Amino acid sequence: MTRSVFLDRDLPEAHAGAEVPVASAVAHHIRVSRIAADEEFDLVDGEGRRLRVVLAAQAESDTAPDAAHEAARSGRGRRRSRTEAAGPLAVQVIAVTHESIGSPELVLIQALAKGDRDEQAIESATEIGVDRVVPWAAARSIADWPSHKEQKQTARWQALLDSATQQSRRAQAPCLEPLVRGRKVLATLRDDDLVLVLHEDATEHLADVLDGLRTESADEGFGRLVLVVGPEGGISPEELTAFRDAGARPVLLGPTVLRASSAGPAGLALAQVALGRWRSSTSPRR
Repeated sequence: MTRSVFLDRDLPEAHAGAEVPVASAVAHHIRVSRIAADEEFDLVDGEGRRLRVVLAAQAESDTAPDAAHEAARSGRGRRRSRTEAAGPLAVQVIAVTHESIGSPELVLIQALAKGDRDEQAIESATEIGVDRVVPWAAARSIADWPSHKEQKQTARWQALLDSATQQSRRAQAPCLEPLVRGRKVLATLRDDDLVLVLHEDATEHLADVLDGLRTESADEGFGRLVLVVGPEGGISPEELTAFRDAGARPVLLGPTVLRASSAGPAGLALAQVALGRWRSSTSPRR
């Protein structure tokens, strides 16, 4: 069974055999998850560090009440009171590993979309393995982040990325960049990017372009693979022209038109397969 994973961005430096404290919010999550005293689980810091741990001796008594006490508890309010009253939580470290971002880095430029479809997109993208997310207020975006709500919306997206990181058991959380508007999105691109704009009028298919990547590496022309997803109304002609002028290639996903919530994740899934990351090590490569 896959070990449970908890994201703790305040995770201290540690080595095998050490006992380390857990941030209070993470400790609460561990307690309500009913982790058993001898059950191994992982703590990750979102930057690639993974600690395989078990509850420390004191923590075991805090999180594993005896049968009599468990039977005596009743009502949701009492359960909440006990959890909030619990003291600090510590874990014993079994092993420490580090995971690095793959090459090329996978970037999703996601246009804001109505009905939380943009949020669905970044959650799924995180589960699939995106490394960086750029929120984009495109010319035709119906949804927007007004300046007085931008900080709140950014925090919401960050929480969604963190939650999806934990759910998908990643040690590396995607980096969330600041919101960009209109053609200012071009400033987020780099010279070594391969930029692919998902567009329904494109004639070149994404799968065909990605087939050529299976024998390439960052040393052979690009360090990041950037997928651009427009809003419900599509990318404006002016924006598409600007992307083309910057070296981007419009590509088509397939014969059907996908929503803003599914286009990016679908493209990222194809990229993971093309890069060989979703294949067994013995699979033939072109």
